[in-house]
Amino acid sequence: MDDHTAEDDLGIISQGTGMRTKLAQIAVIGIFVILAAAILSYARGIFLPVVLALVIGTILGPITNLAKRADIPHTSSAALLGLGAVGLRSWAVVLLADPVRDWIARAPEIGANLREKLTIFDTPLEALNRLRESFGAQPTQGPKGLALDLNMSLLQPAFSALTPAVGQLLIFFGTLFFFLAHRNRLKESIIRFGANRDSRRRVLRIWNEVETSLAAYIATVAAINFTVGVIVAIVCAVIGLPSPLVWGVLAFLLNFVPYIGPATMIVTLLGVGLVSFPSFYQALVAPLVFIGLSTIEGQFVTPTILGARLTLNPLFIFLSIAFWAWLWGPFGALLAVPLLIVAMVVLNQFAPKDEMKLPG
Repeated sequence: MDDHTAEDDLGIISQGTGMRTKLAQIAVIGIFVILAAAILSYARGIFLPVVLALVIGTILGPITNLAKRADIPHTSSAALLGLGAVGLRSWAVVLLADPVRDWIARAPEIGANLREKLTIFDTPLEALNRLRESFGAQPTQGPKGLALDLNMSLLQPAFSALTPAVGQLLIFFGTLFFFLAHRNRLKESIIRFGANRDSRRRVLRIWNEVETSLAAYIATVAAINFTVGVIVAIVCAVIGLPSPLVWGVLAFLLNFVPYIGPATMIVTLLGVGLVSFPSFYQALVAPLVFIGLSTIEGQFVTPTILGARLTLNPLFIFLSIAFWAWLWGPFGALLAVPLLIVAMVVLNQFAPKDEMKLPG
C-alpha cells in the first residue's frame, strides 16, 4: 500500500514538473515575441524597407532567372527591375500629386460643401443626443450636425506614412538590387546551413514554395486588382466624377490590402461624390457600385482563381493585417498577407497536416 502511494506521489510530482516546464517554455516564447515586436517597431525605419524589398525581390526573382537564360546577367536584370520600380513609383506620384494638391487647396470649400450635404443626418443625430440626455449624459456641445475640418493637420499623418524618407528609399532599392543580383548565391549559402541532407532539402522546399506561392498570389491579385481599377475608372467617368483615372489607380493600389483597402476606397468615393454631385443620393452611386464589385471579387472571383492551395483563413488574414498595420502602418497592412503566406509555408513544412476525414 505504501509502495502504491509512493508511486502515485511520484506520478503527481512528474506531472507537476512537466506542467511547469511547459509553462516556462510558453513564457520564454511570449517574452521572445514581445521583444521581437518591440525591436521591429523601434527600428521600423530599417526593417520595413528591408522586408518590403525582400518580399518584392522574392516575387521578381523568377524574372532574373528567365533573364539569365537569355544571357542577361543577374546584375543587369536587377538594375533594370530596380529602375522599373523607381519609374512606377515616380509615375504614381506624378499622377496623384496634382489632384491631391488641388483638393488640399480647396479644403475649406470642400468642408463647407460636405457640411451642407450631410445635413440629412441632423435629425438622427439630434434624436441620439436626446436619447443620451434621457440617460443622464451631458448634451453634446459644438456645432449642430457633423462637423468637418479638412486641413493639412488632418492629412499630414497619412502623407507622412505614405511618403517614406530618402534614407528608407535608399535602403529599399539597395536591398532589392543586391538581393536580385546575388539571389542564387544567397540561396546556396542558406541551404548550406542545414545540418544534414534532410534539413537542406527542407530549406530548399521552403524557399521554392515561398517563391511559388508569393509569385502566384501577387500575380493573380495584381491582375484582378487591375481589372477592378479599370472598372472603377470607367464607372467614375460614366457617372461624371472628376479625375476617373486617379480613382482607378487608387482602387488598384488599395485593393492589395484586404478589408482596409476596399473600406478606404468606399469612403473616398463617397467623399468625392458628396463634393462633386448636388444630391446625396447621386453621391452613393460610385460607392454602391464599388461595394458590389468588391463583394463579387472578394467572395467569388479571387477564391475561385487562387484555388484551395492559396486560400487563407479570413480570421488569420484579419489578425495579420491588424498586427502589421499596428506595427508598421499602411505598408505593414500591405505586407500582412505576403508575410502570412510565408509563415504558413514554413509551418506546413515543419508541421505537415495529415489528411483527415470528418465523420458523416
